Amino acid sequence: MKRNHLLGMLAGGDLRSDGMSNEVVEIVLANEELFDDLYVGLRDSDDVVRGRAADALEKIARSRPELLVEHLPELIHIAKSDSVAMVRWHIAMILGYLTIYPDIVGEISAVLVDLLVDQSVFVKSWTIVSLSIVGRNYPEWKDEVIFAISGMQGDRSAAIRTKVKKALSLLADDELPYPPGWIKSE
Repeated sequence: MKRNHLLGMLAGGDLRSDGMSNEVVEIVLANEELFDDLYVGLRDSDDVVRGRAADALEKIARSRPELLVEHLPELIHIAKSDSVAMVRWHIAMILGYLTIYPDIVGEISAVLVDLLVDQSVFVKSWTIVSLSIVGRNYPEWKDEVIFAISGMQGDRSAAIRTKVKKALSLLADDELPYPPGWIKSE
């Protein structure tokens, strides 16, 4: 399968680098008609292209979540099934941005709870952040989010245990600001 120009920009190297994903984000935000050319990167057979496409889409979702909301069913499927952790954690982040749409919060919350058992520390970490956004912005979901996140207090990763502690503090005190780096769209 021949790749379009945007996906060609994302190819090469390995997943330790974002490659040209920032440049692709700039191009797509300046020319939104190219969004679909980027989005198809989530279906690419190359792990690097899929990871960088997910990174670029997450950066776009920070300011333009409406471009991704119609793709929710496929994003959910990919979040649960893609073999690349980078793809899954960026989708967990995207789901947090999509919580501005109240009618899909339940669906998003269910997927995020499922992602808490992911093998990747990064996926679990960003899932906790997105669940914290749900709990903070939707009081009717707060108890469920606290219950789900609380179950992670014994995680084998010290980073996850720390993230859980911060998330539970955040959910207990509505005046507490999000920790630095948690909300990338600000």
